[in-house]
Amino acid sequence: MNKARQERIAIRKKFKEWADKVKDNDGRECVICGNKDRLNAHHIIPRQNHKFRFDIRNGISLCPKHHRFSFELSAHHTPFEFMEWFRENRRTQYNYLRRKLKWN
Repeated sequence: MNKARQERIAIRKKFKEWADKVKDNDGRECVICGNKDRLNAHHIIPRQNHKFRFDIRNGISLCPKHHRFSFELSAHHTPFEFMEWFRENRRTQYNYLRRKLKWN
């Protein structure tokens, strides 16, 4: 197996471990509605930011509706509303990320 393929496999494994820890931290349910089906682990700060890529506090458990599909409250369809919800409902986690990013 070549080195690039080994690295891709290792990164996928780290993402899976990260996602499992995020879901465990949230009781394996959507933090918005409590749904436990097909749970997703969402990066608050995009995973392209390598500093936060595997930081457990940069993750939140969401059902598919609140991750991608709702036009009322979804991390991807309504990011502004989602961040407002996150700031109000996950204050400690929000403040941690804000401090790490040095947001105002």
